[in-house]
Amino acid sequence: MKSYQDYLIILSPPENIINYIKALKEKSATVIGAFEAQRSVPNVTVQAWPRKKPVWVEPLIPKLERDLQSLPTIPLEINGFGFFDQQEFQTIYAKINSTPETRLWFKLLRKFFSTPPFEPHITIARSIEYEDFKKLWPHFKDQPFNARFIVDKLTILRRETIGYDKAYKVFKEVPFNQKLDFETFTRTKMKMPVTTTKVVDEHQISLF
Repeated sequence: MKSYQDYLIILSPPENIINYIKALKEKSATVIGAFEAQRSVPNVTVQAWPRKKPVWVEPLIPKLERDLQSLPTIPLEINGFGFFDQQEFQTIYAKINSTPETRLWFKLLRKFFSTPPFEPHITIARSIEYEDFKKLWPHFKDQPFNARFIVDKLTILRRETIGYDKAYKVFKEVPFNQKLDFETFTRTKMKMPVTTTKVVDEHQISLF
């Protein structure tokens, strides 16, 4: 029987955005030194499942695959940076625009995991001390970062709870329903008139 595993449920941005945020993390380290999650792969975290046995988790996957077919792919837009004030510690992140449509989509997604409401974001520097935050935040405060991307699947990462390799690896990728149109789906749920907009990938890169 396999040992306990830690699972992490995420939404992944495309490779160009991942690489850009990795570069921001490395640039941040030159300002404040090494910090927590400096090497973690950028993502939108949905929920963590720590210390679970695979025999508990793996039987849940077929139902999850069916459930996620009820959701369309989702267009997300990054617009600048923000931070979470945690008193002694601060977390700097890339902001994801919140709209009534995206809030509805995330609400429906959370129901499958019984996850409480959260602000979707992509972490850059997690739980840094306040003095380090004061050094680093001016580099992000007015820094432009604009990008649009479409998330077409949910990713489940996994690692051994007790082990030498603490890096998460992809355990399962579960697609959303690409036959459903996001705007039609959300506006129908919200009983709003349907409009058509075109979402395209675009990425503005400017390291501080």
